[in-house]
Amino acid sequence: MTEQQMLELVRSLTRANRWEVDQYHGQSRMQQRGVSFADVEHALLNATQCRVQENGRWKLVSCDLDGDDLTLIAVVDDEVLVITLF
Repeated sequence: MTEQQMLELVRSLTRANRWEVDQYHGQSRMQQRGVSFADVEHALLNATQCRVQENGRWKLVSCDLDGDDLTLIAVVDDEVLVITLF
């Protein structure tokens, strides 16, 4: 999959509300950083860059609703986008 194809898939799954934040690591990081689900959704829809990592997960570069940088790690599992962040 190309980077552009992944960005399109991320946007498509996000618009279809087929995404979730990893319950353990992702939601913990959201709380630590003061990131809301709306921030994550905005970042998914507006990611400008992505690249595949050695482990097969995708690193997405975006920003939250306030314009602050937000980096997400995504994997597509059974047509659901699963997210963690840092």
